[in-house]
Amino acid sequence: MRNSRFIMRSLFIAIAMSALVLAGCAGPQRAAVAPPDQYVDSHFHIANYAMQGVPLKELIDKYMGDKIARSVVFPLPLQQKWDPYEHYAGDKMPPNYYMGPKAGMYYYSFIDAVVAMDYLKLSAADKARLDPMIVGFNPMDEYGAQHIRRMLLIFPGVFAGIGEFSVHKEIVGDKIDDDTVKSIISSDPIPPDVTDVSRNTLYSPALKNIFNFAAESGLIVNLHSDVYRATVTYDGKVVSMSPEAPYTAGMKNLCAQCPKTTVYWAHTGLGRFVKPASNHLAVVSEILDACPNWNVDLSWDLVQTFIVNPQPGMPSLADWARFITKYQDRVLWGSDTVIYTRNKIDDKGNMVVGKQMPVADYLAVKDILKPLWDAVGPDVARKVKVDNHVRLFDAAKVKVRAWEAAHAKDDVWNLPPI
Repeated sequence: MRNSRFIMRSLFIAIAMSALVLAGCAGPQRAAVAPPDQYVDSHFHIANYAMQGVPLKELIDKYMGDKIARSVVFPLPLQQKWDPYEHYAGDKMPPNYYMGPKAGMYYYSFIDAVVAMDYLKLSAADKARLDPMIVGFNPMDEYGAQHIRRMLLIFPGVFAGIGEFSVHKEIVGDKIDDDTVKSIISSDPIPPDVTDVSRNTLYSPALKNIFNFAAESGLIVNLHSDVYRATVTYDGKVVSMSPEAPYTAGMKNLCAQCPKTTVYWAHTGLGRFVKPASNHLAVVSEILDACPNWNVDLSWDLVQTFIVNPQPGMPSLADWARFITKYQDRVLWGSDTVIYTRNKIDDKGNMVVGKQMPVADYLAVKDILKPLWDAVGPDVARKVKVDNHVRLFDAAKVKVRAWEAAHAKDDVWNLPPI
């Protein structure tokens, strides 16, 4: 009898140990927790506006290495048109960035399949370090949600979210080849955030459908929408800025219409030209307080420099530290690196052709916010650099995989409207 109990006890221990081993090998849905000196990159572009980038395996081995434990993967959703009639740069080089050429831009949907097929080549361990996102859809198109749905059905087990995609974005919003909302709108009132040249609006029914589908399927959303209007010419000349009139109402309306959607707002609404006004953190706080499922990311080296080395009239580093501490569970870090640099002309008129970003340049971005980490302390810094991303994306992946399993028999050739 004693020998029987010993055998049963040994068997129980063996089963328990096996369960622990299996749990640790659960695949891409369970990423290892990052050591204290590592980061998780919540905002990273694997390809630029000409779809130039690097293979995912190279990203992991060469760029992330042992410094970036985990990263999102999203290309830029828009292709910069190379118009031969423009004779950009005297026909000496093609454009691969939105600022500079006069030609418009368009959504390049195939890039999602490129990312998915590259991801599926990876080992389980490598997959666990990446969180691919769907980008190749027009957020102002009622069919946008159908593209997202097809990507989940055709490539199950790959995607965790959608974005980064833009609603209001300096220069870019004016370069999307389409009719203006004002020129085609019929009986509906013109949205309050629409201008004469605006193609995009936070009040779009299509955007609402996309957000609601994201909530249904579990996809996390990375949204770029400038915090206020900026009118800038194609070559970067500022025409006007409107920091006194932020898009607060439109943001709050969107989250009220889609309260179950998990969102992280890129760069807290800032950009190359949209710089933080003195009341910036109050505006962001108002939106976060009204939108409990919304978060923000601290990405882009330009924006990060505004934080640690503010110009006159901008919030101070101490202001940002207080903001981060208050919303410590709702802030993520990101590099906003575009891994393939842009073609440009230097001050002397010389052509500088883009290339893969040097590894040191990519890793250097993570050190910009060190004064902020020192100000908020290691516990809060750890949440922003690692924990908040892991929590949000792990939860998203569980929901998305469940949605994919429930809809595995859906006909991608005949999807009903959402």
